[in-house]
Amino acid sequence: MVWCQPPGLLFTGSVFALIFAFCVRFIAIAIGSLESSYKRISPSLDMASITLGQSPRQLLRSVHLPLLRKGMFAGALLVFIESMKELPAALLLRPIGFENLATYVFQFVSDEKLEHGALAAIVIVLVGLVPLIYLNRSLEQSR
Repeated sequence: MVWCQPPGLLFTGSVFALIFAFCVRFIAIAIGSLESSYKRISPSLDMASITLGQSPRQLLRSVHLPLLRKGMFAGALLVFIESMKELPAALLLRPIGFENLATYVFQFVSDEKLEHGALAAIVIVLVGLVPLIYLNRSLEQSR
């Protein structure tokens, strides 16, 4: 007779669950950024490149990806900033002993040790602010 253990909560409390939760939670931000960049591409560029004999793969590589690069970068930055501040998913799904900045700050604030969590809170703000300043400047230059 073979003894089988039920799998139980296989992925709960793992880094995989945390990454999956972040992907599901922030996919709308990434897709929105990519969609807005894709809407700026004129259909005449597709028609011209197909007329010149490019395959759909070549069209993607030589026309679409260079034009979508800024939108993909902006989406990645926004997802990074939001995932760094995400607390509920990190608290619920993190592995035991795994801390990120948000859970570190939450731990000290809930224990009313504000001075211990202040530096990590400032790091969250600064790490989130630097990519936003860079993104804002790159958007101003493109106009």
